[in-house]
Amino acid sequence: MSKPKQKKAIYNDDIIKGLIQKYGFKRDYILKSIRGERTGTYPLIIKEEYHKLDREAKKAVNKKINEL
Repeated sequence: MSKPKQKKAIYNDDIIKGLIQKYGFKRDYILKSIRGERTGTYPLIIKEEYHKLDREAKKAVNKKINEL
């Protein structure tokens, strides 16, 4: 029997790199913060910031697509 495959979450790499640069944490810590595997003040801020930036990036892409 084969095990069911889990979907791998895809994150916006540009946003991840920006958060690493801004906060100085390692990539692993940023990703775990976004997934909710870390608790505390910084992980909550990082998670909120990531989702806000991701929404804005998607809006910008959709706007450009509609302009074409």
